Amino acid sequence: MEITRFEIIIALIISVLLCNSCKNESGFTIEGQISNCQNCNIVLEKLSPMKTDTVATANAGFNGKFTITHSDSIRHLYRLRISNATPIQICAVNGESISLSADYNNITDYSISSTTDCEELKRLNVRMIESTRKVEELRSTVSQQFGIDKASLEKSNLIADSLYQSDKQFISDFIKKNHESPIIYFALHQYVSTTPIMQLPADYETYKYVLDEMKAHNPDLEETRYLESEVKRFELQQEQTNRDYVNLMEDATAPDFSLTDENGKKVGLDNFKGKELTLCFWASWDKKSVTAVQKYMAESPDRQIILISLDNNREQWLQAIKYHKLSNATNICDFKSWESITAKLYGIKTIPTFVEISENLEIERIR
Repeated sequence: MEITRFEIIIALIISVLLCNSCKNESGFTIEGQISNCQNCNIVLEKLSPMKTDTVATANAGFNGKFTITHSDSIRHLYRLRISNATPIQICAVNGESISLSADYNNITDYSISSTTDCEELKRLNVRMIESTRKVEELRSTVSQQFGIDKASLEKSNLIADSLYQSDKQFISDFIKKNHESPIIYFALHQYVSTTPIMQLPADYETYKYVLDEMKAHNPDLEETRYLESEVKRFELQQEQTNRDYVNLMEDATAPDFSLTDENGKKVGLDNFKGKELTLCFWASWDKKSVTAVQKYMAESPDRQIILISLDNNREQWLQAIKYHKLSNATNICDFKSWESITAKLYGIKTIPTFVEISENLEIERIR
């Protein structure tokens, strides 16, 4: 039976499609060379919200060269661990080839030839490392100045706040630029030193935007499902808070409470009867409230001040008290964030909020 030219063309097309199909199913490849890292261990880890799984390993040869392959039909976030160096973030899917080169002694200054996602992750990483370095230098300078004067402290706080606002804008722009990629989930959870850039209570709109984009472009990712549950939980908490909201009026008796300060001492309103008192609601993750509290303390030296934090991490809270020099006030926290009993007693819906209380423990002003 004679084979026609048309049949030959059809056969060639099918062959090409089959080859492409095999290529797509063969996984993705990371080829790299790490100088000053002979025979070092290379580990590829798949990232997810609740765990990290090792999916492939390799050993760099005498010249530091390595090759890692892994199959994933959905674009996922990974990190490449090179011995004990800082990990390198990767975002890849089947059919992609990534070329990487770095010096083990300066691993963060790596070069990568790949997709836009990997290049953008490097840009994000470089920014966060540089910001962390600046913040740590600033903290070191402040901690070394015993008895730092008010003007120098205010200047340091302004610099820190400016850095924070700049990083927040960078993350926001980064997310909008890469809105179709899963790397925006990673960007949403970036830290500078020990401080998260974005926090759900303060940056709800950004979280909601990322969720909407992840559902539109990456609906099958575990990150999308986890973020959706996180946002929904927060929305339910806010609804509950609004239902429990107490509309305190001026001249009303201030609701009492009992919490421990950073030293474990019980604190309640009875401790301050006969004194002018202010309750300042704030959080270490909200720079606006930190700045407002510092300003209020400086302008109200004769008032007793209780700083009631909406933090949920004790270590971060204690570090903020020390770094921002807030130990002259009474500091309390129950680590329940917006579910704080004291915050609900006073109907706190935004921070910073200042509740000024008279000597007779009556509310004078809320602002």
